[in-house]
Amino acid sequence: MTKYRICVSLLSGLGLTSLVCLLLNIPVANLFLSVLLIPGAILLNILLRSANWDSILALLGANVAIYSILAFAIILLRFRNIQIVLPMTAMSCLVCFPSLNPLWPKGMAELSRQESELQQALPMNMGLQDARSVLKAKGIQFYESIENSESVVLQGPDRRIAASAGDRVLSSRFQTSASSFPCGYDIRIILVFGQDERLKERYVHRFPMCP
Repeated sequence: MTKYRICVSLLSGLGLTSLVCLLLNIPVANLFLSVLLIPGAILLNILLRSANWDSILALLGANVAIYSILAFAIILLRFRNIQIVLPMTAMSCLVCFPSLNPLWPKGMAELSRQESELQQALPMNMGLQDARSVLKAKGIQFYESIENSESVVLQGPDRRIAASAGDRVLSSRFQTSASSFPCGYDIRIILVFGQDERLKERYVHRFPMCP
C-alpha cells in the first residue's frame, strides 16, 4: 500500500505541476499562478547555487518533487481511497503538448532564423539607401535621425554603441511571436551611418520583454 501511495504522490505532484502550467494560459491568472512555480526555483537555487539551472525541465522537475512530497503527506493524513489517478494522468499528458503548455519555448528557431537573416541583409559598410530598402522590403518600420553631437545610442550589458555628430541613426524594435516563459521577444535594430552614408555600427539582436 505504501508503494502505491508513493506512486500516486509522484503522479499527483506531476499532475499539480501540469495543472499550473495549463492554467498559465489564462491571462488574468498568469501572474498569480506563476508564483506556484517559485518553490521549484528556490529548491534549484539551494541545490545548484551558482550553476546554470534556468531550464524549463529542471524547473518543472523541482516543482514535481516538492508537490509530490506535499501530496504524499496529504494522502497519508487525509485519504484512504485514492481517486485522483485518472485526472492527474490526463493533465500530465496534456502538458506534454507545446501548444497547451505556455512554459515550453515557442518560435525560438524562427526567431534565430529571422535574426540571422536580418544580420546578413544588413552587412557592415552597406549604403544608407540600401539599408532603407531592406527594411522597407521586410515591412519593418524604422525611425531615422541625425545626431547633433556625440551621443550613446545603445547602452546594454553586452554592447555599447556611440554615434558622432553628423551620424545618421536608423532604429527599430518590433514584436515577434517567439516566447520563452515568462518572456516574449522583440528584435531591436540600431544602424549608425557615418557622413559618407556607409554603415559603421550595427546592432541587430533579440530583445527579451519580461514582466
